Parts: sequence; C-alpha cells; structure tokens
Amino acid sequence: MKKISLFPVFIILFCFTVFAQDFSYDKKIGAEGAVQVEQMIGIYHDSALTAYVNSIGQRLVNVLGSPPVTFQFHVVDMAEPNAFALPGGYIYISRGLLSLVNDEAELACVMGHEMIHVTKRHSVKQMKKSIFPAILHIPGAVVGIFNQDLGRIINTPVSFGSELFLSNYSRKQESEADKYGIKIASQAGYDPSKLAVILNNISKDVEQLTGEEEKRSYFSSHPFTPKRIDHIEKELAKLNWTGKASIAADKQSLYAKLEGMYVGQNPQQGVFQENVFKHADLDLAIKFPKKWNTTNMPIAVGAVQPDGEAQIIFIADDSDKSPDSIGIAFANLLRKKYDIQPLKDQSIDINGFKAYEVIFQDNSGSKSVDYQIYWVQTEKMMFNVMGVSYSNHTESVTAIVNSMRKLSDAEKSGIAGLKIKVAKAQNGETIEELSSKTNNFWDLKTTTLMNDIDSTTSLNEGQVLKIAVEEPYIK
Repeated sequence: MKKISLFPVFIILFCFTVFAQDFSYDKKIGAEGAVQVEQMIGIYHDSALTAYVNSIGQRLVNVLGSPPVTFQFHVVDMAEPNAFALPGGYIYISRGLLSLVNDEAELACVMGHEMIHVTKRHSVKQMKKSIFPAILHIPGAVVGIFNQDLGRIINTPVSFGSELFLSNYSRKQESEADKYGIKIASQAGYDPSKLAVILNNISKDVEQLTGEEEKRSYFSSHPFTPKRIDHIEKELAKLNWTGKASIAADKQSLYAKLEGMYVGQNPQQGVFQENVFKHADLDLAIKFPKKWNTTNMPIAVGAVQPDGEAQIIFIADDSDKSPDSIGIAFANLLRKKYDIQPLKDQSIDINGFKAYEVIFQDNSGSKSVDYQIYWVQTEKMMFNVMGVSYSNHTESVTAIVNSMRKLSDAEKSGIAGLKIKVAKAQNGETIEELSSKTNNFWDLKTTTLMNDIDSTTSLNEGQVLKIAVEEPYIK
C-alpha cells in the first residue's frame, strides 16, 4: 500500500498556529539582543561565507511560506561550536560549529532547529525566567551609579555576557525544535538524519576542547542526551522526503566555502597567549593573573578572580575627551550627587599612556569593596577600565592596569591564527602523511573529528580534507 505523506498538512497547520500569534514583542527584544550579540560576541566578517549560510537559511524559509518574522542569518565570531536564536528571527551560527560541518544537510538541520525555537517562541519563554544574570555579586556594593553627563553606566556587578542568547531550553522545547526542524530541512531537500551526526560531532568536540561542557558551547543551551538522539531517530521514521541538490554541490565545494575561516582564537579580536592579552591592531598588551578567568569580546576584554571576589574589564571608549577631563568630571559627580569622597582622584602615567584614576570604597557590607575606575589613552584609542574587588584583591587589580603597554616588534610578529585550508590526498596516503606534507596544525584526533572520518582511513586519490594551517597575523 502506498504511504501517504502528511507533511503538507503539517506545514499548513504549523503555519496557521504559529503565524496567528503577535510577534511584535519578539521583534523588539530580538533587535535589542542582536546589538548585544554584536558587542559581546561579534559578527564574523566573511561576506562569501555569510552569503552561503544565508542561502541555506532562505531555502528553509521558503518551506515556511510567509513566516511571522523576517529571518536573518549570521556567522558569529565564536570559536566554540554553537548555534542560537534570538526572538524575532535572528539566527546565529558560530565559526566553531561551521568548522565541524561535513555535509550541507548538517548545517541545514541545525538552522531548521533554531528557526523552530523562534517560531515556537521558546527563547521568549526562557528569557522571562532569567534575563541578564551577572558573573560577580559583591554584597553591599554600590549599584547603579549613572552619569548622564558622561553617558556612562558603572554598574556592579559588571556582566561580561548575557544569557539572552544562551538560555537553557527545556527537553520538551528541544524535542519540539528537533521534530519540526528536521521536517523543515527534509522538505527543503536535506537529509534529516544529519542532525544526529552533527550533534554527535559537536559533543565530541566540546569534550575534546574542554573535558567538560564548555559554558558557551552548544550544549549549555541545548541539552544533549542519548534520549534526544533516540527521539530524532523515531521522528526520522515518520518522514518521507526527496533529496535535492545542495547549494554546495559536493564536499570539495563545501570545504571551499569554509577555506580561510579562522578556527580557535581570531587575532582580529586579539589573542591570549597564556595569561597575556595581545592585540596587534591596537598595539596593546595586558597581563592578567594566571588563574583568573579571562573573557575577550569585540568591545571589551576582562577577567574574573576564580572565587568571584574581583573582576576587571577594559572597555573600548569612543569619547573624544581626554582622560583628565572625563576623570575629573566623574570624581566631581561622585562627590556632589552621591556624596562619595574618592580615595584617589588624579592623573597618572601607565607605561607612557596618559591616564586618570578614580578610586573609592564601599564599606556598607561585611567586607570592604574597592572600585577602581580608569580612563587610559593609548596611541590607538581610549579605554575605560573598571575594577571591582574585595580590598584584599585591590593590589591585583592595580597590577593588571599597570601592565598595560605597547607590544614589541617580536610580539607582533609572534601573533598568529589558525585558518581552515583544503588539502587533497594521494591514493593510499594516511592522514598522518597528509598532515605532515601540508603542515596541518591539528593532531590526528582533531583532524578525524573535523572531517568525520576514521583515524585508520586510507585516503583516496583526490579526496579532500579540512586542515588547519597557522599563519602570522602581521605579515
């Protein structure tokens, strides 16, 4: 007996149910969140790669017909494998996830999954539970010093990121996104079984990179369990689908789309070499304590003491005023508006950089909390530096600020990044032999994971593999 596909009926019912809702709130908070994504994570600027991701997204959008939001697809400058959605149709794929893709259908399934989170309003529901949690909570600290004249907000705790785009989904929400996401992908002509493949590879990559679930990894926001794979396999059995040609016609074409993409740290945003942050374009180095947890974002770099008792953040400041004029105005504001008398309020020199420091203390809690605020003018730009700590960590914060300096020529030339390259094998060649002749930076385990092949594979003539080659950033 001929099996009848109910998929068109699903699409009609799905669209009617979803599109009848009012998405104006979703669009508003999604647009606000998109600004934060750009500031906190950063958009990866590769027009060809972005166009490719968008073309897959639009192919999926066509299946939905007339969705209630205008979907936008972006590549984010995140080394970890991740994908997330904001309300209102903002879909983000990390370059870390793209480096794992070996079949266009894998990417399409992930994107379809994220689109369902949007249309089913999962992210809106999760945001209502927890919005903007902070990293550091210091009892008794001064909160909410707002300076309209300077356009600055100094707020303790300073949050280095937002759970807006990393909210944990429930298992029910994940199952729903998996179920309908692979249906959308299959209707667009993609193999829906590839979702299980990419999920398994993401899981392996996270484990290999960190030994545990990385905080900013895909599985911090998308719970991964064997039951999830079982659920996907059950849904696959219900699908009838017809394959269509991929946008990237074959593996070589797919890998060509990824060639030149950075993996790991992107030197365009600066890099950490052990505990020293180095930014070639800004000609700047900052040394942090070895055990502190560091964070690097497009607009800021910072660190948090392991026990959460101190934090510091360096924020790019677009002010055209001098450190002295800003610092003096801020100190006067503390005195007049908040009746706070700074412990220090003075011009200083930090390794040749003109700077101004304002330090004050809060004794309202069980422990004294020190606030160290600086404006530092480097040759390239101004930085607003904010340090908050219990008093026993004040010297550490001061040392970090005083470590700001220019890079030496040797340091600049020593900054490098890993880029994906495409390598072709000779018949019978081993992965180790291919890696040796192509200067592949990845070890055997990573190379096999990134290419989803077995480590004992004997390669065929002309077989293409993704490899990583280290290139100096300043040539």
